[in-house]
Amino acid sequence: MDNMTPMINTVTRVTLVLMAGLLMGWALHHETRDVTLGMTLGLVAGLVNFRYLAVKVRRVTQSIASNEGNAFSLGFVTRISFAILVTMFAVKIEHFSLVATVSGVFIPQLLAIPAGIYLSVKNKL
Repeated sequence: MDNMTPMINTVTRVTLVLMAGLLMGWALHHETRDVTLGMTLGLVAGLVNFRYLAVKVRRVTQSIASNEGNAFSLGFVTRISFAILVTMFAVKIEHFSLVATVSGVFIPQLLAIPAGIYLSVKNKL
């Protein structure tokens, strides 16, 4: 897989659909509002981290391909700081489920696995 753009777009679309369903659940099912809102907050943070990692990977590959001697990183500190910020937000405000928020942070990264498999199989057929 040379181009990551289709996989990034697929993960973004699936995550947005999940967030729309969770917000619908938040509006219609009052007993699970804290879980749906926490999961939505985690999905937003996970999607931002996923897309930020994609930008950093592109920069690293361009730097390596052009043989520039620039120092590079994958933005791990920025991504973990954003995840901790969202987690602290969920802890501080009682309307968010902490477990759902932390789970939601990892879902976009995990969605990249089936999206990559699906897209690679689709391209082979």
